[in-house]
Amino acid sequence: MRSRYTAYTLRNIQYLIETTHPGQQERIIQQKIYQQSTGTLWQKLEIVDTEAGIASDLTGIVEFKAWFKESLSGPEKVHHERSSFLKKEGRWYFVYPGMALIKTENVGRNDPCPCGSGKKYKKCCAQSN
Repeated sequence: MRSRYTAYTLRNIQYLIETTHPGQQERIIQQKIYQQSTGTLWQKLEIVDTEAGIASDLTGIVEFKAWFKESLSGPEKVHHERSSFLKKEGRWYFVYPGMALIKTENVGRNDPCPCGSGKKYKKCCAQSN
């Protein structure tokens, strides 16, 4: 989470794409979601809470607040979010909420969904594809 915040402050779009789950990368490129805050002046990040996300976990959640301004003279605002992350092949990836994962590996319909929801693939992201 901290590295993605830093990437936003530096406008490192490539890093933001690379640290998004591979099953969502093409969609965020097409929708240009990663560009939504290129003009934002980030002020500070506060990690409010975490769930799981240690080395032995495959999923994790980070609740955070990120303060920002939309212009130098504008008022400071806060973005408050709970973000989900999945570990794949030893690397953590951000998962955009409400955006289905495109099947990037051989996942059977009855296998756990790779988005980390705890549901079977057929009852989760397979319905959106």
